[in-house]
Amino acid sequence: MRSLVLLAIPLAVAACGGTARPASGPRVTLSVTAPGDAKSVRAETVRVEGKVSPSGASVDVNGEAASVSGGTFTHEVTLNPGDNVIDVTATAPGRRPDADAVRVTRDMRVEIPELVGQPREDAISRLKGLGLDVEEERSGNFLDRFFGGEEQVCELHPGGGELVDPGTTVTVTVAPNCNG
Repeated sequence: MRSLVLLAIPLAVAACGGTARPASGPRVTLSVTAPGDAKSVRAETVRVEGKVSPSGASVDVNGEAASVSGGTFTHEVTLNPGDNVIDVTATAPGRRPDADAVRVTRDMRVEIPELVGQPREDAISRLKGLGLDVEEERSGNFLDRFFGGEEQVCELHPGGGELVDPGTTVTVTVAPNCNG
């Protein structure tokens, strides 16, 4: 009876479409060199790179075959907004597989451009083009009515260079003369 049970296990594995893998023995070695874990990027994609041994091992990144050459692998991954987990697995015949994962955050914030001194209409157009809402405030004094001139951006809040979420309201203070 005991020999019947031992024979049934390999048959069950084969019937399920599985292949017997070595439970012990040499393992594929895998190391992800880029991007670093917990990396934050603003791009839509990230290049996953690393090393694998043996050099002929197959590497999958998020279930897609990576390019492997001379023990180095690369694969471009499209990121979703927010947090992403990138799974990397390596296999080779007669070896135990290896796996790793890295977390990458796609930062969807928008950088407010430096617009102080720019013409009012150009500045508002650029801000709206970035998906930001614009609230205008007028500045100046009574002499501006007499001397007039093209309105320009005197101040932004939040200021130029700051990162904000899309849809954020940016207050643009405009006047013909920002020194007045």
